Amino acid sequence: QVLETRLKSLENGRKMKTGTLEAAAVVASVQGGEVLALAGGREPKSSGFNRALDAKRQVGSLLKPAVYLTALQQPQSYTLATLLDDSPLSFTARNGDVWEPGNYDRVNHGEVPLYQALAHSYNVSTARLGLALGIEPIIKTLRKLGVEQHLNPYPSLVLGAVEMSPLQITNMYQTFASGGFRSSLRAITAVLAADNSPLQRYPLSVQTAINPAPNFL
Repeated sequence: QVLETRLKSLENGRKMKTGTLEAAAVVASVQGGEVLALAGGREPKSSGFNRALDAKRQVGSLLKPAVYLTALQQPQSYTLATLLDDSPLSFTARNGDVWEPGNYDRVNHGEVPLYQALAHSYNVSTARLGLALGIEPIIKTLRKLGVEQHLNPYPSLVLGAVEMSPLQITNMYQTFASGGFRSSLRAITAVLAADNSPLQRYPLSVQTAINPAPNFL
């Protein structure tokens, strides 16, 4: 119902034909990792392509918290108050390609505290931080958060140049929300026979993935 209402509002605001836009949603329990609700599109009764499971899009800024978490796991070098450089950046890769990320507002902001760079989602300071940390440590953090798919170790990864589904993103943010404890999302807790005797159970499995202190920050 929320998806349908919101999509109609967006379509009306843009004077679009009803049914033009699509969406997906995943709602999970922080405590147990249970998938409480999942909508693969605006029409729940239709079968076919499930956008929550199968629609993979570039995640962009949704990946940035992993960059900052990687930094905050090095408290001897980074704190929330550490100043980051948001001046124009030009990075030349080994193959000669030049990468020049820009901020969404097309403005550079000089030196900014780390927490503000994340809060305002500045691309340039995030990119410079990611290059300083190294791409492999960031990938290691993403693995701890529960991202299992192949990740190309390119600089653009720090700005979210990777395709993921809503379910995969929910799984990643589940670890943040639970205080650094990782539990894979699950929709089935047990399979019972006709007489309610258990055939198979899927108990909650939790492991400490991220130190609680930098996760809290």
